[in-house]
Amino acid sequence: MTALKEFAPKLYLTELLLDDFDVRGALILSDTHAVVWDTLSHPRDMQPVLPLLRDKRLWIVYSHADWDHVWGTAGLPPGEIFAHSEAYARFAADVPQELNAKKLEQPGAWDAVSLVPPQMVFSGQLHLDLGGLTLELHHLPGHTRDCLVGFIPQWGVLLAGDTLETPLPVVNEDSPLALWIEGLARWQGDERVKTVIPAHGETGDRQLIARNIAYLRSLIDGREYDDLPAIMSAFYHDTHAKNKIYARRA
Repeated sequence: MTALKEFAPKLYLTELLLDDFDVRGALILSDTHAVVWDTLSHPRDMQPVLPLLRDKRLWIVYSHADWDHVWGTAGLPPGEIFAHSEAYARFAADVPQELNAKKLEQPGAWDAVSLVPPQMVFSGQLHLDLGGLTLELHHLPGHTRDCLVGFIPQWGVLLAGDTLETPLPVVNEDSPLALWIEGLARWQGDERVKTVIPAHGETGDRQLIARNIAYLRSLIDGREYDDLPAIMSAFYHDTHAKNKIYARRA
């Protein structure tokens, strides 16, 4: 069941524990708009936010098109959906393939999922005017090539999606590590950023960005990263091993 937590006035976090890891989205409220940042894994995951959407114009943002971030959209009223153009392309490729695979693995568990691709796509950055509040969407390829971060300058809040993670980020076979580090470094050096909210793991400040950069650089350099916790879940142990393999192939 999704936990809805008021993180700050007009900013709520939607948090869910899945089988192997936790995932986090957000709800941003202005006087006129409600923005759902990622719809999590299943339509039922969106039930707690529904009472807060009344009388608001609904916008939805996909930080990227992985299953645990976009499969809950059918649980919301119709709204405008924003994402990177590569996220849109994924809805004709790996997104339905992943859903079909999960339906075969767990018959009946995913029947309520109806895939809803984004309608409003862009390539570099896009600024959304929420009426007295701005949500800046910036492409930051890394974990996947369609990844976005969202920045709210009035609050100093960076919604990082899967570009950041604790205890360590997830690298894929085609992750562009150098571009990823370059994109993170720009935000790490941006003094406007006060609060960093990733989709997985701890929330924090710009030190969280610095730790992720250091980890990714250690992968490129082929050396061990010394700042991992002594105890990690099996998921992150496996992820770390795969990260090292993928980095060597890059």
